[in-house]
Amino acid sequence: MVEQSYGATRAAQNPGDPGWLSEALESLERVGFAVLPDALEPSLVTQLGSALDRLLQEQTARAGGDDALQAIGESGQVRAPCCEDSLFWSLIEHPVVDCIVERLLGPAAIVLQQNGVVMPAAGQRHQQQRWHRDLPYQSWVNSAPIALGFLCTLDPFNGESGGTTFLPASHRFPHLPSDAFIRGWEHGVDAPAGSLVVFDAMTFHRGGTNRSNAPRRAVNTLFGIPLLAQQVTLDAPAGASPLAVRRSGSTYRPADSADDYRARRQARLGKAKDGQ
Repeated sequence: MVEQSYGATRAAQNPGDPGWLSEALESLERVGFAVLPDALEPSLVTQLGSALDRLLQEQTARAGGDDALQAIGESGQVRAPCCEDSLFWSLIEHPVVDCIVERLLGPAAIVLQQNGVVMPAAGQRHQQQRWHRDLPYQSWVNSAPIALGFLCTLDPFNGESGGTTFLPASHRFPHLPSDAFIRGWEHGVDAPAGSLVVFDAMTFHRGGTNRSNAPRRAVNTLFGIPLLAQQVTLDAPAGASPLAVRRSGSTYRPADSADDYRARRQARLGKAKDGQ
């Protein structure tokens, strides 16, 4: 039971929100991240893991091998998996993900990037083990989230496997704190496979060192307001849902010309007029 207080008021809560949502939203606001354990079905986690393993091999081969990727800091990363396997759109359209995205970013939110991250085993180094924000090179803060990361754990996150480590409340401050502060306050996430680790993109974080004897895999989908640029142009697959099309960001891509702009506007307003 939480101790009673005096001389203080609580932030207003939406009485219609389920408990998990209220807790996640408050955690995101105050510390910059939240963990939703077992959010995905085990069968989907297995399928995603197999698909990610395959795409890692394929993308590595296309790039000229792992040595070539090591040279540019890209080893152990799968870029835009949803562009190569429609299974990864299930993470974009997941109802838990969509609920939080709609609540904090609004209906115009788009997918800025989706990347698979494979932390190598036996303590090997990885690009993502350095402190960073998912909106990098920004030395300012904002009063409300403009981008959210949804890290889907395909393997358990723990001290041995090197789960993601966050600096709590660092989304409220423009600069990375001192090493002493980091040592005292960094927080490593523990989460079973199939969890969603949700975070404000301005929260400093890094991948932990994987000391186990197997790779540790995850998929991070970053959503943001359409003011922000996408990492890779995303096209929703044929027959995709209206939600997938909206999240792909196709509506907000720059027009090729004034004529193209007006043609798009006419098409969009025509659909709205027809109630589509």
